[in-house]
Amino acid sequence: MDKAQIREKLFTHTKTEARLLLKKSEPQSDFVEKFDSYLNEEGERVYRYTFEKHLESAREKQNERAALIEGSQLLILKHARFSYTPLHVHDFIEMNYVYSGNIDIIIDGTEISLKEGDFCILDTGVCHRILDTGENDILINFLMRKEYFSTQMLSRLASNSIISQFAVNALSKTQKHNRYLLFNTTNSEFLIDAIEGMLVNYYEPSSYSKDVTDAYMIILFSELLKAFQQKQAREHRKADHSYIGDILLFIEKNYHDCSLQEVAEAFKFNPSYLSRFIKNQTGKSYVSLIQELRLNNACILLKNTDLPIEAISEQIGYRNVTFFYQKFKQAYGMTPHEYRLHSD
Repeated sequence: MDKAQIREKLFTHTKTEARLLLKKSEPQSDFVEKFDSYLNEEGERVYRYTFEKHLESAREKQNERAALIEGSQLLILKHARFSYTPLHVHDFIEMNYVYSGNIDIIIDGTEISLKEGDFCILDTGVCHRILDTGENDILINFLMRKEYFSTQMLSRLASNSIISQFAVNALSKTQKHNRYLLFNTTNSEFLIDAIEGMLVNYYEPSSYSKDVTDAYMIILFSELLKAFQQKQAREHRKADHSYIGDILLFIEKNYHDCSLQEVAEAFKFNPSYLSRFIKNQTGKSYVSLIQELRLNNACILLKNTDLPIEAISEQIGYRNVTFFYQKFKQAYGMTPHEYRLHSD
């Protein structure tokens, strides 16, 4: 199945969509009644969606994907067009991607309009509903158990990058505060390829589909992090504020031989002010950031090259090999030589 076939598949009416188009009946009325519900302060009925019930429904309706779905922490579904979703909360993380058209969602009483290329990630327990959708409104739903969408998974993207680490931390704080996140990724070809790649594995499952899907999810999260960083940068520059990401990028490119004074000169800062700014924004001192970058890159070189340890020490910016050994053992509890042996 190629991209053209995926697009054709997404725009072809499903049995549910054909029924809704003809009868204009309430969406999934038989499905929502499977869930417990309660009345909110406004007297509106709110359904409690669960991942297990969605998993059970997916198994019943998709026999050809039963093996892939069984025990899964991730479900990928297409939202039924010509319908709306009633007020509900859920015990899983929901990520909505607007493949085509426009989608209106009410989240905690606030109406939000999403256009093609937009993502919305909703935390557990957030009360929301999706308003009526039409012919061209294609919404892809990713339902994830809480443990699947975790800081640990996001951190896989950030293990060797202080910029990504900063973005992951900022993203986590924003999610805890707002309980939902919005992204615009209209021009991301990598993301569209990842989405369509996941859909190929969804519609044509194989024995390795789960691993492929997880790999695509890493690409997807990488693109979301990039979109988040770009948005942060635009907002800071618009307000004529210095953006920490620019400074971290400079440090990351020059970590092996740049001093605080040189970074301060590059951004026209007083070194003392820059030191406080970095600490305030990242929670780490300049020296700690440099050491972290050096040791992270030392690990990469130890794992993937046969370079002598002395050469690695010099390449990452430590001209004193004894000092490098000391710092490495403090960080990892073993010498560089022992680390290399354990990596084999």
